[in-house]
Amino acid sequence: MSGYADPELAVAEWLRDTLNVKVWADPKPPSDRWANAPWLWVQRGQTPNGLALTLDDVLLDCDAYSAEADHARELGQRVRDAMVLQLPLTTFTDGLFVKQVTTESAPAWAPDPKFRRAAAYRLVMHGLVGS
Repeated sequence: MSGYADPELAVAEWLRDTLNVKVWADPKPPSDRWANAPWLWVQRGQTPNGLALTLDDVLLDCDAYSAEADHARELGQRVRDAMVLQLPLTTFTDGLFVKQVTTESAPAWAPDPKFRRAAAYRLVMHGLVGS
């Protein structure tokens, strides 16, 4: 049976490999996260899915965290550059194809005990994967 690929995990892995940075896509990051700064947290947001069967409209929250403000700011910008300039037209090994990436919310400061730059990106992806 075919189904949608998991864009959250695919993009998190792609960002990890592309930016050579620690990335978490799980609902809860590890307790020692500040010892591993800077790091990136990728989570799928709520999106309407009224597209054709082979399309997926995905909203991904990509939050850059660090114990130092400059590191969070720099990582947030690196993520934005990669998402908007490199990710479009990428085909993953499972055949998932990124048709389009737009910035819904550019990296901006968000509340956190240390430093966090929050951003959101909308992706349109083609492809179904076999299970």
